[in-house]
Amino acid sequence: MKEKKFWGALNTTVALLVLLFMLIPIIVIFINAFNSSRFFSFPPEGFTLEWFERFLTNREYKTAILVSLKLATISVIIALLVGIPASYALYRWQSPLSKALSSLFLSPLMLPGIIWAIGLIQYYAVLNRIVPISGTTLSLILAHIILILPYVIRLVLSSLSYLDFDTVNASRTLGASPLRSFVTIVIPAIKPGIIISAIFGFMVSFNDVTISSFIAGVSNLTYPVRMFVELRTEGLDPLAVAVSAVIMFVTIIVALVAEKFWAWSKYL
Repeated sequence: MKEKKFWGALNTTVALLVLLFMLIPIIVIFINAFNSSRFFSFPPEGFTLEWFERFLTNREYKTAILVSLKLATISVIIALLVGIPASYALYRWQSPLSKALSSLFLSPLMLPGIIWAIGLIQYYAVLNRIVPISGTTLSLILAHIILILPYVIRLVLSSLSYLDFDTVNASRTLGASPLRSFVTIVIPAIKPGIIISAIFGFMVSFNDVTISSFIAGVSNLTYPVRMFVELRTEGLDPLAVAVSAVIMFVTIIVALVAEKFWAWSKYL
């Protein structure tokens, strides 16, 4: 009994230490966002709201965030329109070929983002001979659709595993067309998976640095790329820390809401 308690306490301690190690960077950023120092320092030298006030009036950061929001929204919508039917077809069509196609759709998850970025640059260079696409908003949207689509397919496939297909078959027997069965039965049944894939895909797109830094043109700098460029040229700016704290706070709230209402961890 004592040995069992010992191992239980040890497991709990290790889990708490790992959790603390993961949360410390987030905690440091939140605390340092209110630091009165003009240089990154911890612990903070004083308390101020100056950096949040500057964020509200900083045109470059607001433009970059708007670019990221627009890009993530459009990419998620298109990825859902493509990914949901594709997931349903792959799930219903059980064959060696469907399994091969599933692996093909999910392959971007298995490769470093920089490999996809280099491949896309070369592909866009070929397309440029027909349509000038490099550095445009369209090139960035297409890249992010490729980035998001595997997550959409993976999460929708997970939600489909909870669907009772006897209901779908019954609707077909009663005369419903395949499209009507899909819209009226399948979509409502997998709605939590769709919402979760949309949220997760939005976060992945919004936070992407690697692919966006290779594909984005000067007029399409996303927020992560804008911050990455500034870190390399000017160092860690307290304004960037404050903006990061705001984005992290919103992300955490969205994650908690998604877990509360749709139990999104069940599909991940």
